[in-house]
Amino acid sequence: MTANDRSGAQAPEPFLYGDAEAVAASGMPVPSLRVLKTAGGIQAQKIPKQHGGFKRMWREEDVLIAAIGAAMSEHFAWNIRIVAEAMAKTRPGTWSALVASIAPTMSPEADALIRKEPLDWYLDLIDRKFLFLRAPREFTAILPDVAWEQTDLILGWATSKDTFQMLPWLLGHPEGRTKLAEIIPSANVEPAARFYKLAMAARANALSTGSINISMQVRATWRRLHGLEAHFLQDALHQKGTPNDTPPSIP
Repeated sequence: MTANDRSGAQAPEPFLYGDAEAVAASGMPVPSLRVLKTAGGIQAQKIPKQHGGFKRMWREEDVLIAAIGAAMSEHFAWNIRIVAEAMAKTRPGTWSALVASIAPTMSPEADALIRKEPLDWYLDLIDRKFLFLRAPREFTAILPDVAWEQTDLILGWATSKDTFQMLPWLLGHPEGRTKLAEIIPSANVEPAARFYKLAMAARANALSTGSINISMQVRATWRRLHGLEAHFLQDALHQKGTPNDTPPSIP
């Protein structure tokens, strides 16, 4: 999202970024960007070259979304195939809604140290299997098929075959299950509802939970994409060759 979009001004054609800029900002290498694009998680634009052929370019929003995938791969130790499936199978428009919702917190005047904000979004991996999107309550009204104030949104689970199985949010409330029965064979609704209950039970009784503040990841990527510095506090605490490199000895 550009500054003109956020200020309400007439937006020009979106600025496009090359592979090198996208990689440097998002942290996702080119082969992984291509896998994510092929799966449908992001899109690329083909721009004609002056002397023939085409050059692959990326919109700002796609680079920001790719940063979410890079964070998933790093923090959850998932290969790009699972990451790409998870992002592509998530309800269309979800990642765009996330980027739009945090646009007011992305500014050149903001501090280079990326901080947590009250309306940040999170990804939670439960028992290294079930993936949840944790959205702020205020934004549940704009997400399709979500019950108001249903903030823990199951995306699906990683299978033993390095794939990702999606679960629709419609399973989370009676009206949704009725609507789902009109879309898919009714015989398939009950098994899906059982998996949904299993996932919610796993979240309530988790043996392990891994969380990523994906809003912070997006804000940092936006700054890098615009030539600005971006730092996480964790990076400052673990820089080699600094006093923070080793913990102090305790007598």
